[in-house]
Amino acid sequence: MVTRFAPFALIAFICTPAAAQEAPGDYILLLDEQNRPLAGSYRIGPDVKMTIQGREDGLPRNPVYLDRAFFPTHEAEMLAFYNARHAYSSDPAAIDVGGEMRIVDTETLQPPLFQDQKSEREKALKVKVTARLAFEVSGYKLVGKAYTVEGAELGDEDRRLGDFFHVETFDIVLPAPAARKIAALETGKALSSSDFEALFVERTSPIPDFTKCVSEKRKTPEYKALAEKQRALVDAFLAKNFPAGQAFWGDTALYEANFAMNIYSLCPN
Repeated sequence: MVTRFAPFALIAFICTPAAAQEAPGDYILLLDEQNRPLAGSYRIGPDVKMTIQGREDGLPRNPVYLDRAFFPTHEAEMLAFYNARHAYSSDPAAIDVGGEMRIVDTETLQPPLFQDQKSEREKALKVKVTARLAFEVSGYKLVGKAYTVEGAELGDEDRRLGDFFHVETFDIVLPAPAARKIAALETGKALSSSDFEALFVERTSPIPDFTKCVSEKRKTPEYKALAEKQRALVDAFLAKNFPAGQAFWGDTALYEANFAMNIYSLCPN
């Protein structure tokens, strides 16, 4: 687990592997000692995946769709109606251990949510790679890098700011405190993107009745039919159109198909 390598800054590893190959329908979970997911990803298509971050003693964060985890060039979040492209003035992947780079992220909304909203905005960031690490979990050799992102100005508030760890082997980014708790890794298949979210929620929910509802729903034929429909419509749309900047919630029928499969609508109480 990562804890035995703390502090990050003292451990360096030279090799940088390519991310493991995943097929559509594959999921990856990074787990703590209680087998609770810390973070995970579900492969929707070659250039898009759903990622979820766990929370301490609570339900996970909202799913985010990405083309890649380490400084994505396309990022979308349905519940925030967020869909944006990112272009960086310099490539953060070029930073060596101990190196620091100032980059400008040009974010282009696709499309703006409101008529008077600016479609493009720039954000200056300072990125520093503090260490490169290698460790073994559940028979997998994981390689990654610890890094820090700061705002160019004091007082900046942005969810991209802070200390993170990029598991390069599976292209998953999680906050440094969560990374230090990695104790196991699980791979498998999910029926659809929302089925992966349901699986994640089922393993992390602190509400017993809700967890029981999720578990029971996932066993029913009706649930499996909804998952198959979502995969054939919503996930297929994302796999084809996400690289071009399109998200499914711009289409009413696709939005409804996704909502019907959402675990919070299936288990509202």
